[in-house]
Amino acid sequence: MTPVIGDLIQGGVNAALDVVKSYFPPDMPPEEKARLERDLTQALAAHQLTQERERTQRHGADMASDSWLSKNIRPLVLVYLMIAWTVFSVLSISGGMVDAVYVGMLKEMLMAAFGFYFAGRSVEKITAILKERKVRS
Repeated sequence: MTPVIGDLIQGGVNAALDVVKSYFPPDMPPEEKARLERDLTQALAAHQLTQERERTQRHGADMASDSWLSKNIRPLVLVYLMIAWTVFSVLSISGGMVDAVYVGMLKEMLMAAFGFYFAGRSVEKITAILKERKVRS
């Protein structure tokens, strides 16, 4: 069965690794498979770390800006998605005025936005704490 993009996103690194491993030749020696799996795992971990750093830099750049909108766009998107999801959920239950597909789509967007905003903010705060400890040492 071919994985769908949503499956890869939800499964994270392990799902991506499983997809790549499914393309290994069946006659590949076990030592070579183990080495490739280790290299892929390290590459994926490095990629995730890079993504977190870039996300933290974007948050920092937004907060350093003089624009009200750039400082508040993420919270505004969260509020908008939460309201839209709530309204669409109620409308889909109370009479089927909205198809459940749209509720699911908004739910996925809301989960991604919450994950991005709160995980990104947490990483940003942890990075600041670690930098402060480094300066003290």
